[in-house]
Parts: sequence; structure tokens; C-alpha cells
Amino acid sequence: MIYNIYLNIFIRVLILNVYNLIGPIGSGKSEAQKILEGFNHKCFCADSFVRNLYKKERVISDIKKIFPKIIENNKINTHLLRELIFNDISKMKKIERYIQPLVFDEFGKIIEKNKKNEKIFFVIPIIENNKFINMHKTIYINADKIIRKKRLEKRNKYNLTIINRIVEYQSSIDKYKFSSDYYIDNNTTLSNLKKNINEILLSL
Repeated sequence: MIYNIYLNIFIRVLILNVYNLIGPIGSGKSEAQKILEGFNHKCFCADSFVRNLYKKERVISDIKKIFPKIIENNKINTHLLRELIFNDISKMKKIERYIQPLVFDEFGKIIEKNKKNEKIFFVIPIIENNKFINMHKTIYINADKIIRKKRLEKRNKYNLTIINRIVEYQSSIDKYKFSSDYYIDNNTTLSNLKKNINEILLSL
């Protein structure tokens, strides 16, 4: 029985061209996703799925049991959540253990529904080593730490303290940088990023 389950997964991965686009915060995953979509490839962003999950009543109810103080008017205050988890790694891990399986369950459903032999890209932040990620080929996008921090400073939702904590935390758990199938340095222009992605697509 277990053998058949893994055989079905293996066959499905062979039939479908499933790839992970993974990289640290500020590396340019969102821009890379736009480029891939411009080439008519399907992309599914983990962060978008998380945001949608945070709006579901069941998820709000479950998170309220874990961290009741971040629930306001029966909604998750994502600003408070961000402050909470990046001030206490143990609390971050609690949230990750709850939310990540839900995201990857959704990704699994997408793979199941997609019967065509076409490329699918899952856009994923740096997280602890994960079975789903290990099942598929990985494109790692990176940028120098200083450049990433400058990009993040332009986003209203991050202050300097949170930026430093996120960057250092991701660096401490990053197992993908040196084990990816493809690697992109995104330190320069958007046109250069597009060129690099196109070169990888031609080799897939």
C-alpha cells in the first residue's frame, strides 16, 4: 500500500514538470514569478496561500487557540503576528508547524488537478527542510544580503529590526542554496533576471 502511494507520487512527478522557485526574502521571487507568468507558465505563491488561509474561519479559530492576542475583531492582525514570531523563534515554529502543512496540501491538490504535461512553479520562501520541496527540482534565486535589505526597507510592513531578524533567521535554516538544481543571482537589473530565467526555461 505504502509502496503504491510513493509509486503514484513518483509517476506524477515524472509526468508533470513541477518546480520550486525558492529564495530568501528580498531576493526577487515575486519579480521572477511575474516573468514566469509572462512566459505563460502557471505559478502558485506560498505567501499568497498563507494570506488566504489567514482569512478562513477555521484557521482563525485554530490560531486563536495558539496566540489569542493577535486576533482582533475575529481577524488575524498580521502586523502583530509578524512582530510576535520574529521576536520569538519558538512561536514562529508553532505557526509554521500549523500553517505549512495546509499550504502544501493545497499545492498537492493543484498537482492532482493538473493533468496536462505543462510546467508548474511553486514560489516558496526559505523554510525548514520540507518533503514537498525535496520531491521537485528547485530553482534558487538569491541576491546579496545588503541588496535584499535595501529592497525590504522600501516595503512599509517591515522595519529595520524585523528585516534583520528575518534575514538572519532564514540564513540559519537555509538548506537549499547549495543543493538547488538551478541558481540565479539577482543583484542587477530586471532585464538580466528575465534573461537568466529564460536560459533556465530553455534547459528544463
